[in-house]
Amino acid sequence: MSAPPKSSLRSRFARARGKNVDLIAQGRAPGRGWLGGAGLFTSGRWSKDEDEGAAEASPEPTPASCEVAEPPAAKSGVRARAKKPEGRPSMPSLPTMASDLRSVRRRSAIVGGLVITGLLGMGYRAWDIGVHRHADYAAQGNRQQLRTYTLEASRGNVVDRNHISMAVNDRLDRIVLNPRLIRAHDREDEVLAFLLGMYGPDKADYIIGELERDKAYRRLRLPVDDDMVAAIREAKLPGIRLEQEPHRVYPRGSLAAHVLGRVNAQGQGNLGVELGMNEDLAGRAASSPAYYAAFGGKGTKLLVDGHPDHGVSRGRTVVLTVDSAIQAMAEEEIDELVRNWHPVGASVLVLDPETGDILAMVNRPTFDPNHPVASASQTVNLAVQRAYEPGSTLKAITVAAALEQGTIRPDQTFFCEEGRWQYTPRHAIRDTKRKGWLDVTEILAVSSNICTTKIYETLGKESLYRWIRRFHFGERPEVQLPAVSKGLVADWHKWSDIQAANVSFGQGMSASPLQVAAAFSALANGGIYNTPAIVSQVIDADGQTIWERSADGPEGERIVRRATADTVLEMLTAVVHTRDGTGKKARIDGYEVAGKTSTAQKANPEGGYFEDQYYASFVGAVPADDPKLVILVSVDNPEGGHYGNQVAAPTFSRLGGRALAYLGVPRDDESGAVPETIAIAEDAPELVDGFLADADVQPPLPGKRVVEFTTGLPDFTGLTLSQAMAEAEKAHVHLRATGTGLAVGQSVPPGPVQPGVEVEVHFEALQ
Repeated sequence: MSAPPKSSLRSRFARARGKNVDLIAQGRAPGRGWLGGAGLFTSGRWSKDEDEGAAEASPEPTPASCEVAEPPAAKSGVRARAKKPEGRPSMPSLPTMASDLRSVRRRSAIVGGLVITGLLGMGYRAWDIGVHRHADYAAQGNRQQLRTYTLEASRGNVVDRNHISMAVNDRLDRIVLNPRLIRAHDREDEVLAFLLGMYGPDKADYIIGELERDKAYRRLRLPVDDDMVAAIREAKLPGIRLEQEPHRVYPRGSLAAHVLGRVNAQGQGNLGVELGMNEDLAGRAASSPAYYAAFGGKGTKLLVDGHPDHGVSRGRTVVLTVDSAIQAMAEEEIDELVRNWHPVGASVLVLDPETGDILAMVNRPTFDPNHPVASASQTVNLAVQRAYEPGSTLKAITVAAALEQGTIRPDQTFFCEEGRWQYTPRHAIRDTKRKGWLDVTEILAVSSNICTTKIYETLGKESLYRWIRRFHFGERPEVQLPAVSKGLVADWHKWSDIQAANVSFGQGMSASPLQVAAAFSALANGGIYNTPAIVSQVIDADGQTIWERSADGPEGERIVRRATADTVLEMLTAVVHTRDGTGKKARIDGYEVAGKTSTAQKANPEGGYFEDQYYASFVGAVPADDPKLVILVSVDNPEGGHYGNQVAAPTFSRLGGRALAYLGVPRDDESGAVPETIAIAEDAPELVDGFLADADVQPPLPGKRVVEFTTGLPDFTGLTLSQAMAEAEKAHVHLRATGTGLAVGQSVPPGPVQPGVEVEVHFEALQ
């Protein structure tokens, strides 16, 4: 009687689990039975009570005793034959012997014929294979054994402008199963127990599914730590081994996540610079023919020609324009903004106006490229992918266009209609503050929509459109990032009168934060537009620079004359440093700031604008007389406030002060400063002529600035990067950071130093 077929691994596991569920959670030690004890599953074997129901074999029936019957009595008249004596065979007759001899000869002839026929067939087959069809069979053998072996290239690194690593390569241990080999050795139960001892019963369905596949190679997508590696090597179970796979690591975590992006499971970029520069980073793989032969149950490849790495080109190193120290400051400041205002989203950009280099690009929400993303919204790079109505920040462009074209004078005045102007029979334009006659500087300071419209009218629709396009609005920036928005600027022929007026103060069009920051940088750079960039160099595996971004510099695109740009920039200082200015909270102690606030209602996709949803933003250049930085802060629908000065300007102020100290930019002796015993009061809203406005603060007094210089350089040992930068700011020294982790050394020893000295601090990760 045959045994019943063996049940599946999954059903055996389910029955055992049902009998002793509690023990599953106890048997965690690798190599031990995860259902140890209780007679269920020990030492990798199912116990008798878990057998597949094989019935006990019944004993073979014992034959009954048979009596030997006597022969029947002889019939009358017939003599009974005498019984032959036992043990003496009878002699065959001569005719019988002759017949048997003929049968033997006949059988021998048949067998001999078959043997000869077989030998002839084998000979023919050998001739057919070895001679006649040798070429065909040789080609077939090559096709079966000769395969293409792909040699993957190592992906290039991504580093910041100071060559601090931002994205590097590592190798991860993975468990590889050979389900066919495991079944051939009848070790499925033992391997399952071993793996569940490491990962627990929650992974049972996944692991069983892999073990039941009719495959010789299955890589488990489960984490492997050092203890697991040691356990696998010690266990030496058939069909289970370790294999290393390439792994992309972002040592700074979520820092600059939207700039860096991430790679997919195949190691190819799918976000950020990883995607935008994928061709350079990925390198070039090579293919080589190889014979595969099985040795010890493993496939061994024997390369036909060439060295294994023949033709492989390692990925190139991409050098970013980003300064990871300024990026870290921006990340900290935007986190503070988010804690205070709980917006839907926010972006911060820091640009060098002289080169167009993007020194920092930060967005919230964000993600850590080392880990899976919880929501797709976390990966959206709002700074370049989101287009919004820029609002009042565009007023600086309208004024610059009119000054450059000569349709207005800097000292020209316009009547602001006391806050309300019936522009068309159906549309009125309103201002937050009720004002009468104002000059151009005052118009920018109080951010008058009405008077900006009157300035636009000196240009006309077509000229305004052309000037907006000259500042590269409606054009996709050529930055090395994917899915960059070009915004929207409708053709001027399609503008109605009210639409043209709206465009002059930043409504009825859209632009990304990067476009706004780049246009403002042109004003900060003496009227020269430099294309914004996130990549500065590409370096090959031999350390040779094969591409370098040459900053446009003086050869960049001139948009307006230097005199015009300088005039507008000087006017914009009134936004921050005068009593009626809308951007007083953007002040930075020791520096003069030129900037512009914006509080723009969010457009409703179904038409019109939301009544209670806003974009609050501030963009500024500092120091105003020789800008080193342009910083833009944009906030989407903050809670508890919506004015640009209220929400965005404080972040500009804090970040600007920290970044200028880090860069070692001298403080401006001509800017206002805090008097000896008087601090700047916190801005508070007040009613001016029935409208909500910002209260004034006491203006700083020239020449009375209190600057407290620290004469001692601290010991940075053991500090994080952000802590070290904070200490460097207090000491008024320029910190240059290398490496990641905690500070382990510095180029200048602790002690007295001159303000502004540069100190290099090296950071290392804890082991």
